[in-house]
Amino acid sequence: MKTGTMGLAAIAWAALCLAAPPAFAGAMAGPPIRVGDPYRGATLDFHEEPAVELIPATMVYIIRSRECDLYRYGRFWYFMEDGLWFRARTWQGPFLRLQSTSVPRSVRTVPLNYRRHWPGPPPPALVQGDHKKKSTAKK
Repeated sequence: MKTGTMGLAAIAWAALCLAAPPAFAGAMAGPPIRVGDPYRGATLDFHEEPAVELIPATMVYIIRSRECDLYRYGRFWYFMEDGLWFRARTWQGPFLRLQSTSVPRSVRTVPLNYRRHWPGPPPPALVQGDHKKKSTAKK
């Protein structure tokens, strides 16, 4: 009789564990974004092609007119938001999620002062506003 009670208790415990949602499920803002999913934010809402500026010593262009991490390299546009990379064939999109390993090395390694919202602490040049000082020094 003891064995039957223990077995029943084990089945009840397993059912309770399977029915309970994981503790971290409430922390997620929505469904996870997978590779190939389209970007659904409002940051990339452009009405005309954004002006680009060549990042020195690279073949990567950055969009300076927006407070986002949008780059053009070759024939593709790359965008990073919340540590996720997206890519599109044109500035109009659609931007699709891709693995960071699929982002060209030239884009992944742009100098720190050309990164705005990458994971980790902000680069010192952006904190100090060095990129703005350079543009005003030319005047």
